[in-house]
This record gives sequence, structure tokens and C-alpha cells, in this order.
Amino acid sequence: MAFSKKSTAAAAPAEKAEKPAPKTRKAPARKAPAAKKAAEPQVSLTLQYMGKELTQEAMVAAVKEQWTGEEIKTLELYVKPEDQAVYYVVNGAGSGKVEF
Repeated sequence: MAFSKKSTAAAAPAEKAEKPAPKTRKAPARKAPAAKKAAEPQVSLTLQYMGKELTQEAMVAAVKEQWTGEEIKTLELYVKPEDQAVYYVVNGAGSGKVEF
């Protein structure tokens, strides 16, 4: 009996073409949580001088009563007890004086 020499490599099925690995999505960079702003304290100012008392609310009300210009967006108050007056600057431009 004669044996014929056959290839020892088994007939392997044709290899499938490798698919490229699916693209992975990078997770969006997470921002650090924003630091919570500390709540501004509620301020109450009262000036007491030589038996007189003047609150911040009274000063603002007096300026609003006297002011005839544009809408008040910013208000700076300067209290001079020796003059018995509150000087003010409205919106960085207009100014005046309220006596107490």
C-alpha cells in the first residue's frame, strides 16, 4: 500500500478580514464643580451722632426723594457727621447732598 504524501496543513477556512476596532468616544471632560458663592450678608447700617440716629434706609430714601435725574443704578453714600450731611454719587456721575 502506498501512501501519498498530502499536505499536513489542513485546509483552513479563508480568514475573514479584520474589522477595525470601533472608535471609542472619549467621555467629555468633567469640570470641577463650581465653588458655591458664599451668600452676601444682609447689612444694616445705623449712624448715631450727637443724639441723632440715621439708618441706611433713611439715607437712601432721602436721596431717592431728592434725585430727579435718570434711574439710580448705583449709589455711593458718604456720611459726614461734622457737616450733618450725607453726600451721594448716583451712577458714578451725578452727585448731591442731603442734610440730616
